[in-house]
Amino acid sequence: MENKYPLDAWEDYYKNEKKIHLMPKVGFFQPYDIFLCDSIMAKYLPHNNNNKNSMKICEIGFGDGKLLKKIADRFNYEPYGIEYSKEAVQTAVKGVHGILGDIFDENLASQYKEKFDIVFSYGFIEHIIPPEKAIQAHLNVLKRGGLLVLQIPRFKKFNWLKAKLFRPDLLPLHNLAIMEQEVLSNLGLKAGLQEVFCKNYGTLKLRFPMAKKDGWYYALKIICLLEYVFNPLLRTFFKNKGFETRLFSPAVMYIGRKPL
Repeated sequence: MENKYPLDAWEDYYKNEKKIHLMPKVGFFQPYDIFLCDSIMAKYLPHNNNNKNSMKICEIGFGDGKLLKKIADRFNYEPYGIEYSKEAVQTAVKGVHGILGDIFDENLASQYKEKFDIVFSYGFIEHIIPPEKAIQAHLNVLKRGGLLVLQIPRFKKFNWLKAKLFRPDLLPLHNLAIMEQEVLSNLGLKAGLQEVFCKNYGTLKLRFPMAKKDGWYYALKIICLLEYVFNPLLRTFFKNKGFETRLFSPAVMYIGRKPL
């Protein structure tokens, strides 16, 4: 198995790059891809209405924990995160049960075997070759009957050009071959999952994580001002349906159920 994104690169990412991301807007100007992601989860993830029997969600590679906490609060889950970057775990938001360790470690997998009702990752399996190993690692800690949620970026067409222009160093760190809904759907089928949802989504995204504040960073920051125009327009015309194309859609999401 190969991890295309080594540990030292992640440590540097959480120390430095998180401070210079182009920050998304909020409210009606919220990025349309984030709005669609929230809409998909609202449609397919169950809300836990039983406080006495809490549902546990675990994010593999949970980073700063902000997304995990957001989802857990929204659906009333108890949040756990598994992360092999010490820097990330130490700086993660409060309220998340952070677990420092490698999901591929057999001892860790045994300790948390089939513990979680929902297991998800947001940009993880595209770093692992073969991706089947990454999916199985998720399934090892997922309860029978539980939901697996996988989200990965889609560096294809327009988004490949964007990465090539602004961060060409990131392309070799990703498995570009799995960044299509058909491929992700087949991977779920090979893993024996019942597909609940699988689709390219996001419609259009201009934001991109930058490594340093140079001329390219400020150029992209200016370009991203266009989001103040098209985010509300896309939300008005397409609502939570999106307008997905192979040319522009920036991400793929898969949701599947583990057999009982």
